[in-house]
Amino acid sequence: MSRFAIREATERDAEGIARAHAASWDTSYRGILPDHILDRIDVGQRAETRRRILRDRSVFQLVAYDLTHGDIVGFCDAGPSRRHAPAAGELYAIYLVQHAKRHGLGQDMLERVQAWLVAHDMRSMIVWVLEDNLHARRFYEAMGGREGGKLRTRVGGFPVTELSYVWDRL
Repeated sequence: MSRFAIREATERDAEGIARAHAASWDTSYRGILPDHILDRIDVGQRAETRRRILRDRSVFQLVAYDLTHGDIVGFCDAGPSRRHAPAAGELYAIYLVQHAKRHGLGQDMLERVQAWLVAHDMRSMIVWVLEDNLHARRFYEAMGGREGGKLRTRVGGFPVTELSYVWDRL
C-alpha cells in the first residue's frame, strides 16, 4: 500500500502547496541558488500567489499528499506553453518535498499532465529547468524528454540559465 496519493488541486490547497513549494526549493536549490534567496522565501506570499493560480481554470493542477495525515507533499501545474517554444503545452512546475521523492509521484504527476495536455489537443510539451539542477535534469531525461534550448533568466535577481526539455509527440 502506498503512503501517498495524487488528486486535482483546489483553492483550499493554497497554504499546503506554498509550504511544499518552499520546502522543496530549500532542498532542491540549496547550493544552486544563493542562500539569501532561499532563506527569504515567504510562505504567506506564495500562498497568495497560489490562490490566484488555483482560480485559473486554464491551468491543470495536481497535488500529492500523505495518506496518513493529509499534508501536501508536492504539486505540479501545466497548461499552454507560455514562451515562444516549439511545444504546445508546458509543465510549469513540479515540486516534491524531500521525503516524498523516489516514490513514483513525479512520474505519476508527469504522466497525468501529459494525458491532460493530449486531451486538450496539446500534443507536445516543454519544461524549463535550472541548468545546474542535475537531479531534475536526470528525471526529465528518464521520462523521455530531449534537451532543447537555453534561456538566461534571473531568480531573485540572481542570474541563472534555464534549459528546456521537450517531448515532441505525446
